[in-house]
Amino acid sequence: MMKMTVLNGVLAGVLGALALPALAGNDDRFLPPGALLPGSGSGVASTAVLYPDMRFPIEKGAAYASSHFYGVGGQRGKAGDSCDDSNYAYPWRDNFCELRKDNLPFCLSGGHQGQDLRPATCRANFHWAVAADDGVIVQIARFSVTLQTAAGTLYRYVHLNTSDLAVRELQPVARGARIGRISNNWIDKLPIHLHFDVKDTIKVGQQTLVTFVPPYASLVESYIQRNKIQGEQHE
Repeated sequence: MMKMTVLNGVLAGVLGALALPALAGNDDRFLPPGALLPGSGSGVASTAVLYPDMRFPIEKGAAYASSHFYGVGGQRGKAGDSCDDSNYAYPWRDNFCELRKDNLPFCLSGGHQGQDLRPATCRANFHWAVAADDGVIVQIARFSVTLQTAAGTLYRYVHLNTSDLAVRELQPVARGARIGRISNNWIDKLPIHLHFDVKDTIKVGQQTLVTFVPPYASLVESYIQRNKIQGEQHE
């Protein structure tokens, strides 16, 4: 079995070689992919937009990609209220691979499986998460909802209010359909945010891996496209 560091480099190379659009780097609202908070790990600096047709998973309003774990009021962040204005401000920052969980193939230093997204305001059970693509709801778990596309991509939504969802298991959903409201549902109380991750099949030579992949560039692109259609509003 390949060492984790070698596999990381190989997978990053696979991303770079794919015939996919690259994220433009001229918008100061978004820090580049892989630019994690100092001391929080080593990210994946690939600008490949893996899912160029993905719908941004928050229905409307401004959104902020910022770590709930290392942000103000987070478990490893500065002391304070998780609703602090600094957590609801640009620029966005990637947190795929933050030091939290080990042994994800893409991650050299840790393994946060997705991206933390804060909705426009620090208000639980109000802002809607929506389907990133057409698909079927294949699992509703205690803390999460998983959507599978016809291509086999798995989009997972964590920390929704799972006691009051707009979907049921095995229900087909259309791109943009409401799934549930963003909350802080977990074993312990968390900052209000949506953890959004993507799991897919990656081929590396003769090896086929089903693994979490970096969503940040796709989220940036889908956010820009959503706001071109509806504008950016805070509520």
